[in-house]
Amino acid sequence: MKPKKTALICIVAVLALALMGFGFAKWSDTVAINAEVATGNVDVEIEALGVNDEGPDPNIPPGNNSEGKDVASIECVNVDENTIKVTISNAYPWYQPGFMFRINGVGTVPVKVEDVIGPNWDGELGDFIKVASWKITVHNPASNGLEQYDDVISSEGETSWDDLFDALKYIQLHQDGFIEVEVNLCIIEEIGEELAPEEATTTGTITINVAQWNEVFGPVAE
Repeated sequence: MKPKKTALICIVAVLALALMGFGFAKWSDTVAINAEVATGNVDVEIEALGVNDEGPDPNIPPGNNSEGKDVASIECVNVDENTIKVTISNAYPWYQPGFMFRINGVGTVPVKVEDVIGPNWDGELGDFIKVASWKITVHNPASNGLEQYDDVISSEGETSWDDLFDALKYIQLHQDGFIEVEVNLCIIEEIGEELAPEEATTTGTITINVAQWNEVFGPVAE
């Protein structure tokens, strides 16, 4: 009977200690892991660089301004960080206005051009403004594990706004890189039997939309 008495006494002792606030302890410690996550930003700025008409009017054949007249004018200015405005004044057939702008990569996350909207010319003259030629210059500095990348894309032969915008779409742009665009226009004389309107001034806007590079996909090749 002694073993049973001994066990009973031990159990009673443990219960008594528990009631008195005593307990069994073990060595322990806590390791805290602090994690910090910082997101980047997607941002570009469009910059109006200038125009080709700062003196005698440029003409395209069959136009010929060998006399050096300064009749028409073109202006290109910023509207906001994504949009430029182009104004053509006192134009006439075969006048060749041109403008330049740059898309600057100012965000930390690479982007691709997702969409180009414009030029949305107002007034009757808009239908008579055609694209004569264009050139795109791309510069991306070495970053994000990639080497420096430079490229030049130019129009060939007869072209259009759609050709230019299709060439701009899906171009990638890194921080501190740029996409420079030069566009030469032409005022054509007639469409069918309709002549270009006189005393016409027109304004158009071009907006560039971009998105992070891994969510913009070009057309799938067949």
